[in-house]
Amino acid sequence: MYDKKKNTVCIIGAGPSGLVTAKVLKRDGFNVTIFEKKPTIGGVWAPSRAYAGLCVQNPREHYAFTDFPYPETADEFPTARQVFKYLKSYAEHFRLESHLNLSTEVLSVSRRNPDNNGSHPEFDVTVRPVEDSADVDTHVFDFVIVCTGVFSKPNVPQIKGQEDFNGSLIHSSEMVNRDMLSGKRVVVVGGGKSAHDCAYIAAHEAESSTLVFRSPHWMMPRYFPGDKRVDDIFFTRFSEKILPAYYRASRLERAIRLTAAPLLWLWRRVMSWYVRRVAGIPPEMVPQKPITADAENFGIGAYFYDALQEGLARAKHAEIQSFTERNTLRLDSGEEINADLVVFATGWQQDVSILDTELQDIVRRDDNFHLYRFILPPREQRLGFIGYASSGNNALTSEISAHWLSDCFLGKINLPDVETMEREITRLHEWVAEVYPKREEGYFVGGHVASYVDELLQDMGLPTRRTDNFSAEYFEPASAERYKGLGDERRINRARQQA
Repeated sequence: MYDKKKNTVCIIGAGPSGLVTAKVLKRDGFNVTIFEKKPTIGGVWAPSRAYAGLCVQNPREHYAFTDFPYPETADEFPTARQVFKYLKSYAEHFRLESHLNLSTEVLSVSRRNPDNNGSHPEFDVTVRPVEDSADVDTHVFDFVIVCTGVFSKPNVPQIKGQEDFNGSLIHSSEMVNRDMLSGKRVVVVGGGKSAHDCAYIAAHEAESSTLVFRSPHWMMPRYFPGDKRVDDIFFTRFSEKILPAYYRASRLERAIRLTAAPLLWLWRRVMSWYVRRVAGIPPEMVPQKPITADAENFGIGAYFYDALQEGLARAKHAEIQSFTERNTLRLDSGEEINADLVVFATGWQQDVSILDTELQDIVRRDDNFHLYRFILPPREQRLGFIGYASSGNNALTSEISAHWLSDCFLGKINLPDVETMEREITRLHEWVAEVYPKREEGYFVGGHVASYVDELLQDMGLPTRRTDNFSAEYFEPASAERYKGLGDERRINRARQQA
């Protein structure tokens, strides 16, 4: 598949996934071009998109690339500004600036006209500068990688009467400074991490702060008694075994889980009680499911509960029914709330509208992404997606995915035939529907980071165990540095194959 004379790669998006993908493929000899619609790199961490108070949920050792640690001056849980600075340093260090085309919107991606053999060996990528909609240009590439990820298109619900609302309606990504909250009665809509963050900031900056949530989700504290950081408890290989089995778990592992089912049941409920107590979660905000059964929605950072206890904010377990007056919204409970600013922390949509109809039909079926290993469409293996499967450690899973996709483009992974990959994808969708039912598009790694990374490493013929110490491997959190040197390991593998 790989030809040194024809190795051009288009990467769409210059967030964390796009940058690490560009770095990996550049090191592997590909001619990389990055298109980014915004005027800066960073994706959701760019200053124009990061809501006030945004921080990384993971400690800095985890939300980092394997060969580029944060500076010691960064916070233990880095702020959005520190992440943006880190990403800029990463791009500079690995000399990615010359490959960047900022403020450049990708309008469409399509396969070129077929050659004499009926195949489509190249893609047409049509772009235009953001500031000049008339200056449209089309480039030809051998490969295309979409890295716009899970934070692509803001999801904002349409609510009856909102056109008559006299205040402001914004998505959480637009709450970029604290000044816009001053003197406002703020209502934040949502039950996830971003909603808690926005409501917490509003509690300290606005006239009033009210969180309206349809379903409560688990929010864990960063630290537990005894100076235990959250990753010491929940980011280990052992802790992953408490979750429902990964879809490719062995028969032996499933048998062990079945035997240990009573102990797992007890552990889940004890941990749910423990987190509730340590975090100070009020009764009306306790999820119905135990913490490991709601792993698709839990977050790290329980400080909004402190604002509730201090009387700085309110929480309403309800749904907005309508806007009834110019500054009033009605809940389905019948209660009415006055508001000047409504912040929708209601997530994002994964958008692939830049693909033409033919490619969209290949990539999506029945509203689900149809990707082998969350990355590759079986029926178009020169097109890839990095960062589309959200996980408990997006930086790591995106980087390992980039290595895997590069090996695919190099022809170094023995992929199954198309029909076998299709069956594997169906099996994956069935598992996601059972374990992560709220992920309607069928793609979510969640807390199964080690299992997912292991299968990618196995495909590449690389060791899955990254330490010589059993205790460290299973009971200590796996930092990004544990996977340092994968590029060199892959090159050694390639040399052995050629010998």
